Amino acid sequence: MVISRTAAPVMSSVRLLLLSIVGWEIVQGLRDVGPATTGSWPANPFDLLLLFVMPGLTTFAFTRLFIAVIQAGRGSLNTYTLTSHPWAGVFWLGLAVAMVGQGAHVAANTLNNAVPQVVRFGEYGVMAEFWDEQLGHWLLGTGFFLMTLAVMVLGQGAAQRVVGGERALLALGSFATYGVTVLFIGVEGQQVVPAILGSFALTGLGLWALPPYELGRDPVSLLVIPGVAAAGVVLLIWGVLVGGQPTWPW
Repeated sequence: MVISRTAAPVMSSVRLLLLSIVGWEIVQGLRDVGPATTGSWPANPFDLLLLFVMPGLTTFAFTRLFIAVIQAGRGSLNTYTLTSHPWAGVFWLGLAVAMVGQGAHVAANTLNNAVPQVVRFGEYGVMAEFWDEQLGHWLLGTGFFLMTLAVMVLGQGAAQRVVGGERALLALGSFATYGVTVLFIGVEGQQVVPAILGSFALTGLGLWALPPYELGRDPVSLLVIPGVAAAGVVLLIWGVLVGGQPTWPW
């Protein structure tokens, strides 16, 4: 398959974003099962990766994809489309909000785990939990939604269609990245209703912009729609069965 010069960056950017989010999830899992500290360091190295490395890598991947879809849709880049276009404003705002939320979440969680339990369950612990579990996840989820919304509006239908095994790989990547992220925000972040509404909004936007057959061949749609749609349905069914806020079974 021959890919045009404007379409190629979209495909490579989609792959980079998938890899960065999967890497983030792996580091998060290693952090949860690893030791609280390592040697003479007062912090777990995975805490440092989550605070500095993974957000930077994912920020770069999201920004690269945003620039790629603009170039694919318009054929060129200029200052207006990157900074002053309304959807550019939505993307940069979402990026800033997501980074603030991630910083608040990881920093508060790390500090709260480092103090004695008598402090953790006092007034300090209540404030740290608010920054960690409530405000941090709210901001992270809102920013993630805004960035995805801008990329979808500008990128759906802009890049060359994918065929063959690439379609299946992108769909599986969507489940492993966007699907897991929506589930994390809804369950671990205790934002099940906003997560369901956001997932259905993105799915509805995708179906409104492209017919179902085209969704299965568009790289931006395959990046987002399968994962958020499946996660939204899972959260809805899970919430109905539980009768409230779902929790992880482990």
